[in-house]
Amino acid sequence: MTSSPLTETVTLSQARELIACLSHEQSVLLLSPPGVGKSDVVRQAAAEAGLECKSLLGTQIAPEDVSGVPRIVGERSVFCPPRVLLPENPQKFCLFLDELPACAPDVQKAFYSLLLERRIGEYALPEGTWVVAAGNRAEDKALVRTISSALVNRVLILNVRIDVAEWLEWARRSGVRADVLAFIEQNPDALLRPVPDRAAPFSTPRAWASLSRALDLVAARGVLTGPLVRALAVGRVSDDDARRFAAAWAGEKFP
Repeated sequence: MTSSPLTETVTLSQARELIACLSHEQSVLLLSPPGVGKSDVVRQAAAEAGLECKSLLGTQIAPEDVSGVPRIVGERSVFCPPRVLLPENPQKFCLFLDELPACAPDVQKAFYSLLLERRIGEYALPEGTWVVAAGNRAEDKALVRTISSALVNRVLILNVRIDVAEWLEWARRSGVRADVLAFIEQNPDALLRPVPDRAAPFSTPRAWASLSRALDLVAARGVLTGPLVRALAVGRVSDDDARRFAAAWAGEKFP
């Protein structure tokens, strides 16, 4: 009998600590469902270390955006790397490769030496520069391509999970509404739902934070009503969660 593969996971706070420990020497790839907060945790880790965070979005780059474009120097061609990867100021920074699994195969190939050797052609990244990537998994029904075995062998993969208590602590610090906090405390499974088979809103930490902000904006105009709460919720989180949240809001008469 073949056993299923073992998947170890880390929370966002653990991922942030591991990024700080490792990414100056080893390239790290965070994988999780959409809306969990991978991008935010990379930027938080960089800010805590005093590093500027420069991002490349995998779905919007071409191979030459990584390897550079050639120019003639004497009788030779030299590839000039883009400024975002090799700035004139040789200070270390955090290079964030967002949506790396969504990159086309030729872009993935262009990243090989960058991920393993911290080099772009003949140029080396400033010493101490972090290289961190993030993306979704194939089962998340997001825009994900097959990651080559060569790329996988060049990164340390961290599978990120959501910890409800950890998110609630972050949400309180970030000013997420009391009604959203109360609903998640009473319905912790609603914080993150599986990606639906069709294109429709679904519950994620990002979706709940966004809904909270939308409710605040409407409440600030003095027009927040039960029907509007329901309409906003249905437009942002999973349908069942939205309807139960709207019912709870009406029952508790949240402001």
